[in-house]
Amino acid sequence: MTRTAITNATIVTVDSHDTVIHGGTIVIADDTVAEVLPAGAQPATPCDHTVDAAGGIVMPGLVNAHTHLAMTAFRGFADDVDLQDFLGKLFPAEATIMSDRHVRVGVRAAFAEAMLSGCTSALDMYWYANASQDEAAKAGFRLQTGPIFIGSDGPDNVAFDQRVANAKASSPHSWILAHGTYTMDPTQLAVVGELATAEGARFHIHASENAGEVADVTQRYGRTPVELLDDNGLLRFGSVLAHAVVLSDTEIARLAATNTAIAHCPSSNMKLASGFCRVPELLAAGVTVGLGTDGPSSSNDLDMFAAMRVAALIHKGNRLDPTAVPAGAVLRMATMGSATALGIDHLVGSIEVGKKADLVRLDPNSPSLTPSYEPMSTIVYAASRADVLDVWINGQQVVHERRCMTLDLDGVLEDLRNEGRMIAG
Repeated sequence: MTRTAITNATIVTVDSHDTVIHGGTIVIADDTVAEVLPAGAQPATPCDHTVDAAGGIVMPGLVNAHTHLAMTAFRGFADDVDLQDFLGKLFPAEATIMSDRHVRVGVRAAFAEAMLSGCTSALDMYWYANASQDEAAKAGFRLQTGPIFIGSDGPDNVAFDQRVANAKASSPHSWILAHGTYTMDPTQLAVVGELATAEGARFHIHASENAGEVADVTQRYGRTPVELLDDNGLLRFGSVLAHAVVLSDTEIARLAATNTAIAHCPSSNMKLASGFCRVPELLAAGVTVGLGTDGPSSSNDLDMFAAMRVAALIHKGNRLDPTAVPAGAVLRMATMGSATALGIDHLVGSIEVGKKADLVRLDPNSPSLTPSYEPMSTIVYAASRADVLDVWINGQQVVHERRCMTLDLDGVLEDLRNEGRMIAG
């Protein structure tokens, strides 16, 4: 067993008491947090390696509750448009290049970007999910994904019925992913819902992302996206709705009653002018809210630190209330909230004995983090991905002094540039 001690750390645990330990020590035994010690305490057993945090912050790895990782190749491809125009440009472009190889190139770049930004886990919705899972294992990234469904053939040119047959043939799955109620009819949604139920799989879908989507779905089916999901038993524990910007009071109450989780994507929502998710009301109702970046083509990055800051600020400004979503609540959304939504909160999301060692060490000599009166506020309002020094996932150090250890970054970026050239024509 290999034991590593991270000493002299300001440990932001995000445990149930939001405990912060100054000058503490974290002991990693293989892939697990074995000890979390106060200042002055010594590990029970000598350690093989020691990392001196020099008083800097050590925090849980960030958990991205909604993204489309392989869209790195489409970064900046469709900017300054709303959701409908964005998809109208993106879908045809994806169809011209979509392949297993393309997804592998895109996700390798995404894993590098995410890990260098302190993100250690993500719920990914994209084509060729098996390719993404394979590349995640190679990179050491904690990925949640599964087969994706859409009403049309999709950019991977697979008909809906064939998708169902493929999913049944490759079961069981941890996740079943559906694009949206506006890209699938109620019959197709019911089929996917039955598949998720039969497999005991968790379920993920875009829902109520903007007013145009809600109006379109309501006009077609006489039900809102959330109501359609409820009709098919898809508002339930284990379901995660991405965005959920346009919600009524009744729908929020229903989400709470059914233990349905929300993936809040504030940067993407603002960039696409979709509006403001009712996060204060969702949290007050007891809904589990995780934080996501969305894909790097709609938010243009995979920066969870940026997502945290935006999430903290937009609700204050929109509500004219500086307490609308406090820093501690935002940090919890990006860690334990997302982990709970993804069903991995028993493994990650906080620094506690027995959990997996998914950890991020921030630079103790960063001017932007100095001084730090309240570490959780420092993380949310001052820290950026540039402050990430070291990252561990499952006890493996995947980032060391700002260098990606599990990927050939130069090669990854060259492959991505070539993809961009093909997309540009």
